[in-house]
Amino acid sequence: MGAATSGFGDPTVSWSILLHADLASQPDPAAVRRGLDEVGARFPHLGPTPDVAEAESLDDLRHQFAETPYAPDDSLVRAAVGPHELLIAAHHGACDGLGLLALLGAALDIPVTSGAVGVADRPAGESFLRSAARRVTEALLHPPARVEPSVRGQEPGELLLTRHEPRIRAGTSKLTAAAATAVTAWNQRHDAGAARLVAAVGVSRRGGNDIEPRDESAFLRLPLETTDQRHISQALAEQAPEPQFPDSPGLLTTLGTRLLANRLGSSFLVSNLGAVSTSDVVRTLAFHPAASGRSAVAFGAVTVADTTTITVRVRARDFDTEAAGTLLADLVTELRGD
Repeated sequence: MGAATSGFGDPTVSWSILLHADLASQPDPAAVRRGLDEVGARFPHLGPTPDVAEAESLDDLRHQFAETPYAPDDSLVRAAVGPHELLIAAHHGACDGLGLLALLGAALDIPVTSGAVGVADRPAGESFLRSAARRVTEALLHPPARVEPSVRGQEPGELLLTRHEPRIRAGTSKLTAAAATAVTAWNQRHDAGAARLVAAVGVSRRGGNDIEPRDESAFLRLPLETTDQRHISQALAEQAPEPQFPDSPGLLTTLGTRLLANRLGSSFLVSNLGAVSTSDVVRTLAFHPAASGRSAVAFGAVTVADTTTITVRVRARDFDTEAAGTLLADLVTELRGD
């Protein structure tokens, strides 16, 4: 595995992020491959050009793309077409959410931009070693609250659920506050403990007008004293990003991350690609960020034209479909203010 992915966070996670496009016309697999081949020539860190799978339903491939780890010689991009659909996945160490939009544009030969605002060169608040020591202490003594599981089983894989809604004005602070409120209510209904929620917020260092297939993501970690949106908005504006995970983390770091995976991290993650401007050929988009940490619950959001799409991604061993659907529905209710 190359430097782009070798040290990327929790080794128990695939780190595969996905973008699912509903299209007004049928994509041509050969043209999609040509587009990905051209962008791969300009960005060789993406690895070899992937084959483009074809299927009448992309459900199985979506789970395969999400759950399957990337082998050392694999392309770090995956692609499939279905009836009026395009599915693109990439290893997060090679490509962030905005980078997926760049791959979408290359695959369909269309312009793509986003209204997302990055955090530019906002510096990390501390070194990786200091952060790691603090996080290990937290994991051992007072780990953050998890989203209380609905099941405790051995079911493999992940659940990826999607809701298409009439356009919602949902910036990252509103999405984070809504997720915090929905998770707090969920935990109260399930008699979870009183541990503090910690939100992970995936952001980019570049804005949505700078669309290229690379990883310039940053990670904000917000201990939540309240679910008030104004408070969360101010915290997001002031929070220093977490230090970047090293390309060569070392044996102790890798082993510690693996052993403490269920106690490290955050209560949930949110990632918002913002309002995307693109060709009319794209009717809707669904974004599935990577789920990791104590709960492995990730919420994604993206808006195209008059449709906002909200997603949730969870581990099947912790949540059944009904429970994941309830979490997603509660989040949408909070976003709409119903």
